[in-house]
Amino acid sequence: MDALQVGPFALPWARVQVALALLALVAVAEALARRVDKRLSPWAYNAILVGLLGARLGFVLENASVYAKDPLSALYVWQGGFDPLWGILAGGGYTLMTLPKHLWRYAALAGLVALLVAGLFLTRGQGEKGQRLPPVGLYTLGGVEVSLDRFLGKPVVLNAWATWCPPCRRELPMMVRLSRENPDVHFVFVSQGEGPEVVRRFLEEQGLVAEWVLLDPETRLSQALGIQGLPTTFFFDREGRLVSRHLGELSEALLLGYLRVLR
Repeated sequence: MDALQVGPFALPWARVQVALALLALVAVAEALARRVDKRLSPWAYNAILVGLLGARLGFVLENASVYAKDPLSALYVWQGGFDPLWGILAGGGYTLMTLPKHLWRYAALAGLVALLVAGLFLTRGQGEKGQRLPPVGLYTLGGVEVSLDRFLGKPVVLNAWATWCPPCRRELPMMVRLSRENPDVHFVFVSQGEGPEVVRRFLEEQGLVAEWVLLDPETRLSQALGIQGLPTTFFFDREGRLVSRHLGELSEALLLGYLRVLR
């Protein structure tokens, strides 16, 4: 399981993990504020804010060449893109500058509890170990059946999407462009539960031309890979082993990072 299902919504497990860790930090800080020093309460909230800003800024700086093309995209935090190391350094620096030395150990205790809570859920949401590219039969827009195992031999980026899905529509043009820029990787775009006319009309309206757009009218792929929400992108190595999976909209910077790991 790579997401927490809440009714019709699927929350990426990595984000749930971070939220639980930060809640633990706040809870410990509030308890210590009542017993030790009330300044620990505002410190916790401010340290979290500074840490999140630092994590985002660090990720953007690490991918400056990508964000330079569209500086406003640095504000699209819903796409993800936070560097935990930068966040810890920013939050730790704020702590050292604002808290008296005798309170540092209490701040460190709250931080340690947060890390332990995060560690409890570290193995969740990483997909099934040993999962492979399934030999599912899908269809081209022209009605020709294609088995996914035909893509073995190159790394595969498998994107499950639908025309009615807003984040799918936002990320698809970027992914199609990167598919042309990375011919050593198979990019496969699998429409879930839709017919050829709907998909063809959408691609024509958007001016999108991709080599491999496949149809999965019976959502066999969702069943084979346990897809919990759209878009979901899977990254398989050249032998068909699952390397990573990402639930939700991808930014260009994140996708390039996945490609570096995939290679």
